[in-house]
This record gives sequence, structure tokens and C-alpha cells, in this order.
Amino acid sequence: MKLNYGLCLSGQRCILVPYRPEHLPNYHEWMQDPFLLEMTGSEPLTMEEEIQMQKEWRDDEKKCTFIILARDLLNHDEVDGNGEKIEIPLMPSERFENDRKEKSFPKLIEQTLHAMIGDINLFLSEEDDYNSDDEQNFQQQQMLQTNKEKVPAELTQAELDIMIAVESHRHKNLGTELGLMMMYYGASALLLRRFYVKIKDTNHSSIKLFKEKLGFVECAYAECFGEYEFELKCETSEDMAELIEQKWQCLVAQKQSPSATEETVARNGTIYDVHECPVTK
Repeated sequence: MKLNYGLCLSGQRCILVPYRPEHLPNYHEWMQDPFLLEMTGSEPLTMEEEIQMQKEWRDDEKKCTFIILARDLLNHDEVDGNGEKIEIPLMPSERFENDRKEKSFPKLIEQTLHAMIGDINLFLSEEDDYNSDDEQNFQQQQMLQTNKEKVPAELTQAELDIMIAVESHRHKNLGTELGLMMMYYGASALLLRRFYVKIKDTNHSSIKLFKEKLGFVECAYAECFGEYEFELKCETSEDMAELIEQKWQCLVAQKQSPSATEETVARNGTIYDVHECPVTK
């Protein structure tokens, strides 16, 4: 998706950056792992196929992809291979309120390849609200099918997919923050009102994440695939954004020290800051 190709989302424990060609060697290595292939329902690709897919996903307005960077693998005093200081966006809780303006990090991609731990995706689609018992809806569907003019699809839902590829960063409770970050971006920037996930019935940690921590509810089960579908849905994208903010505030309140100042609490209440991540190559 070109909309997110020039920005990064700076969160508390993770930074989301756009999927660029520089990420391909690490990503290709990840996707040779049989465990990851099974968990993501993917097939192994050659490097040439991976390169082509990265280009296609960049141009596909129905696919929004970020690479996940772990902050614990980054250091503000660190230098890259050229001896240049690595510039890292501050956590929302670190910066002052009047310093929230968008900044530019032109070397963020090339300087942080060592901090890649996975990716997170939204696969956008049109909701199917057709009800065969609704005569008016049936007539509207018939009109759309016979209309010669192409009616643009209204993309109001997305499948959410989170992959932590680096084993050392699994089971570290990153999923809640990542899910809320990506859904908030989907609701506020892409105007999505429904998110859903498909999870193997043997993937107990993911089921716990989405049901217990993110508040998804079961909406389908495909016995032949041993796969659940869970959803989080609101009437409007604005309602969804507000719901996610509330979930984030609850998460912050649970982790906040009783002695924290009001200013610190307010900064922690920001899900992420948005910064420019311009293409330099």
C-alpha cells in the first residue's frame, strides 16, 4: 500500500516501518522456516518471487504491511556500519507534549535492519452485508450487478495478521500493543470498522491474545481446516478508533506506577506517534 510507504508508527515497545526492499534478505530467511510457513499458511518462495511480491504489495491498496522493529534491540547511542549515529524515534512517553510534531527519519530503514522481529498486515476487503431475506437489499444487489458502471468497493474491514518471526521475541506480550497500533491506524487512516483474524485451533497463545486481551469474539469455525475466525466490529470507523483508544487507556492504567505524574500518564496514553520515513533509494 502506497499510503503507508513513507511513514513509520513509533510506539512504546515497537516501531512499525514500511516493508522496503532492504528488508528482503531477512524476510526471505524467515519465510524458509517450516514453523512460520505452517503458522501463516504460506508457501516458501524464491528470492526472485519475494522481490516481486514486495513490489506488488507496495502497489496494492488492499494490503497494508509494516515491518516490526523491537526497541530493546535499538540504542540511541548506537552507530551504524558507517560510523553514523542511528536516529530512532522517541517513545510517545519519552517526548514532551509540545514535541509531538512529525519528524523525518530518512535512514531509519537501513540503520535498523538488525532490529527486525516480524511483520504485521491488514488485508482490506468489502463487507458482505447481503441478507437473502431482505427484499430491498436483494433488489439493490440486482441493480449493482446489472449496472454497467463500475461501482467502487467500500473497503471497511480487514483481516489482521501478526507474525513474530524472531523466536527470542515471542511470548513477550508484544501482541497487544502491536494489535492496538495496527487497528488504530486502520480505523483512523483507512476508515475500517471491522477487523477479523483466522487462527488455527492449536494456536492457543494467539487465541488468548485476540479473545482475552483484544476483545475479539468468535464468529465462525471451519472444522475442515481446524480454524477459528474472531472479529472486532463497530458501527463506524470513528467508533472503532474510540474503542481502541479505550482499550489502550485500560492497558496503560494496568501498567502505570501509582506514583506516575499526570504528564507521564498523558504521554503514555498516546498509542503511537507518526513520523516520515522517506524513500531514499
